[in-house]
Amino acid sequence: MERSSGISVIFAKNLDLKQSLFIFPLLSVFTAFSQSDSILTENKLNEVIISATKTNQTVNELPIPITIISEKEVQEFSASKLYDVITKQTGIVSVTTKTGTEGLQMQGLDASYTTFLIDGFPIIGRSFGTLDLNRISVADIERIEVVKGPSSSLYGSNALGGVINLISKKQIDDGPIISTSLKHATYNSTNSSLVYKYKEGTFQISNSFDYYKTDGYDLIDTDLLSTVNPYSNYTFRSNFKYALSDKLLLNTNGHYYKQEQINIAADSSYLLKGESNIKEWSFGASAKYLMNANFNQQLEIYKTNYRADEFLNTEDGVLYEDNYFDHTLLQSEMKSSFTYKGVNSIVGFGITKEELSRRDFSNNPEQDLKFIYGQLDATAFNKVNIILGSRYDNYTNYTPVVSNKLALGFPLTNKIQINGSVGTGFKTPDFRQKYFDFTNSTIGYIVLGRDVAIDRLDAMQNIQEVVPFSELSSPLKSETSLNINIGLKYNPTDNLSFDVNLFNNKVNDLIEWKLVAKDENNINIYSYFNVNQVETKGLEFNTTYKKVDDWEIKFGYQLLYAYDTEVKRRFEEETIYARDQETNVSFKLNKDDYFGLFNRSRHMGNIKFNYHLNDKTEMNAMLTYRSKYALSDSNANGFLDTYDQFIEGYSLCDLGISHQISSLKSCQIGVKNIFGFTNPEYISNISGRLYYMNFKINFK
Repeated sequence: MERSSGISVIFAKNLDLKQSLFIFPLLSVFTAFSQSDSILTENKLNEVIISATKTNQTVNELPIPITIISEKEVQEFSASKLYDVITKQTGIVSVTTKTGTEGLQMQGLDASYTTFLIDGFPIIGRSFGTLDLNRISVADIERIEVVKGPSSSLYGSNALGGVINLISKKQIDDGPIISTSLKHATYNSTNSSLVYKYKEGTFQISNSFDYYKTDGYDLIDTDLLSTVNPYSNYTFRSNFKYALSDKLLLNTNGHYYKQEQINIAADSSYLLKGESNIKEWSFGASAKYLMNANFNQQLEIYKTNYRADEFLNTEDGVLYEDNYFDHTLLQSEMKSSFTYKGVNSIVGFGITKEELSRRDFSNNPEQDLKFIYGQLDATAFNKVNIILGSRYDNYTNYTPVVSNKLALGFPLTNKIQINGSVGTGFKTPDFRQKYFDFTNSTIGYIVLGRDVAIDRLDAMQNIQEVVPFSELSSPLKSETSLNINIGLKYNPTDNLSFDVNLFNNKVNDLIEWKLVAKDENNINIYSYFNVNQVETKGLEFNTTYKKVDDWEIKFGYQLLYAYDTEVKRRFEEETIYARDQETNVSFKLNKDDYFGLFNRSRHMGNIKFNYHLNDKTEMNAMLTYRSKYALSDSNANGFLDTYDQFIEGYSLCDLGISHQISSLKSCQIGVKNIFGFTNPEYISNISGRLYYMNFKINFK
């Protein structure tokens, strides 16, 4: 649970509207189809989705892989932060990156490939391409939508792997609603929240406050450092809605987040102490005009800032190191939605401006992005669900990118539906990959962004060249992907459902850092390169059985194969060797010895069980499993093979009991990681057995 900061950004180029007009003809492609409206009545099986298509769709209609995490599921195990919820889902796992930060992996794709939203607005503040999910509160969240597969056709860069959108709770009845909760857990961890909502006619206001504090924990008692140092944070969110008339709706939203953490590190034989502070705020406003029942327009303006400061002092109070990170994003977007004979269409365009200031950068970069997109969803021949979308992004210093998506859903019977989708995605080089100028004096290595590497290397003395410096002269290319999903949904009864999805992702021009030189002190110097094609493929399976209101069981499983296509070819040709650690004798490897990409598990699964002891008390149990994986190349041949050192697979088991004291009061007790599994050397985010108690009161 490292609390550091970073940003993944995009570089913009002036938009030529003449070049982008190809999108608009999409709006008439399906108007020939005649069918009924595709928007169905909401019920517990057909939640309305917005993030997947930016138009109202239901789960059963959408022909793309999507998971809905309900408010009830959030509450079952007393989740406080997004991390506690999202890592319980099939095929989603928190992984440690090369830089030591944590990120979210979906379908075997890197953490930097997923876009995070709150009510459709982007969350910034990425650390080395990853986002700290423990800073995102779920106190006032109605549901979480997880869209797997490329969503660049709607959301552009960083949505190559998917989108996760948190939807705030809505109020229906007039009057005030107040809810409060208090949770206490192991390690003196305390989480309290307060939610206030008020509605009167067309006026609504919603405020929420969440506070979290912990003493941290230490998995290794033999040193003076803690695995996670003490920290505290709080989040305030506010939303205001008002209908000026039957046609004009106004909405504003904002949030403020602050975190403080004690910093303790070590250098040689002495301790370093300091602090880290994070501040984040956002403000958004929108105006929606309803021309008629079939046509509306919406203007959105959104600005957000993420600032992180940290420092370390020596034991005598002398400043040893300080860092700062300041990222600002400003976005404006206009979108129009139109429905005609059951065909739903949306077209939008906008501008994004990003600025970044960071200690480890050679300059303070900024860039503008201009984009335009269009999408249609329809039901052809009263049977086939169709989604067709395209987006045009134009970046400074980069070739314009077009992202497309086509998805089809075909119901074989009223109980069986086959889905298929194909889409392209992309991710432009971020600020870090272009302008990073970082030296880790403790471990001893240097990382240089591609745009500054040559000048910095030329200024150094006695450099040992590992990669020809001429390879650094050309700019980085954007990563691009092709994704295919084929799924089957089967609901034999109202209480039983099966969902299986086959996926294949191919990422071209993957950006990775690799060794380019050694300095006069034999310090490794790294920079960023476009490397080989990466492929991830496999299947996800989910099934649910519910016995009326008595009990419910869910099972999920993911099979994953992830590899570098060029490396795989070399293994097949038997041109790669490994060295026996005991005899120091080299031997040839074959195709069966290649395990694939680092930090990927072949198998992951979960079982969830819910049982109603009576009409007021229920029990929840969950078991998650992750098979073996490897973090590094232990035999130093540069590849992950079966002779490397692996982290053994492990299981985690959680148990919780909820009791409804009255119509307005409830409580929870439980334990996470019942068996107390830890791996201090390699897995820092699993703290061991954790007990908790939670009390919640609602005021109507």
